[in-house]
Amino acid sequence: MRVDKYLSNIWIASRKDIAYFFKQWLIYINWNMCLKWDFKLKNNDEIEIDWKKIIYKENIYMILNKPVNYVSSNKDESSYLSYKHLISDTYYIEIVEIVGRLDVDTTWLLLLTNNWKLIHKLIHPKKDIFKKYYVKAKEILSEDDIKKLESWVKIDDFITKPALVKRLSENEIELSISEWKFHQIKKMLLSINNEVVKLHRLSIWEIQLWDLEIWKYRFLNQNEINYLEKF
Repeated sequence: MRVDKYLSNIWIASRKDIAYFFKQWLIYINWNMCLKWDFKLKNNDEIEIDWKKIIYKENIYMILNKPVNYVSSNKDESSYLSYKHLISDTYYIEIVEIVGRLDVDTTWLLLLTNNWKLIHKLIHPKKDIFKKYYVKAKEILSEDDIKKLESWVKIDDFITKPALVKRLSENEIELSISEWKFHQIKKMLLSINNEVVKLHRLSIWEIQLWDLEIWKYRFLNQNEINYLEKF
């Protein structure tokens, strides 16, 4: 990608300011002065502009441990803040998007990337990418309830695909589903005359939070990136 376009995309400065920085010789790439606005960046090139250092990455991969009362939207909604407030200190804030939203009262793993091909693959209904959730139900979950969740239930006019269920206690389970339907897990519990009282996303495919603290984010390590990009 051209350096001027990249700097504009990540909103490090306005187009007018970027043009000024070039004229004033204030842009360096890999410690060399850059005078060409159409210089083509390579992965991991180090850009320095007005004393700010940015590492160019063609594809950004981040995970966020989302707390309650934040919306999975790029803008604030009603009295709730956007998740983007939690990643406001990264230069990549304007170019990443969420892979699968979480409700305002649902917490933990949000996967963020600017790799649109990967987003499409992960959310495509035919790919059967499993997402694992911790679910605490209001009422006791019977063995019959578990079997229904594992086989199928009807929500709205939709029949769910078979889910994976691991019982943790009388009213707690780990539930893995391969669809991305709106409020799906809450509706699945309602279909068996129960109700979700606590919901956390534990993983998307093999991507997990590990020891990442609530409110925090991190960039995926190279092994995780390789795993995603071979998909």
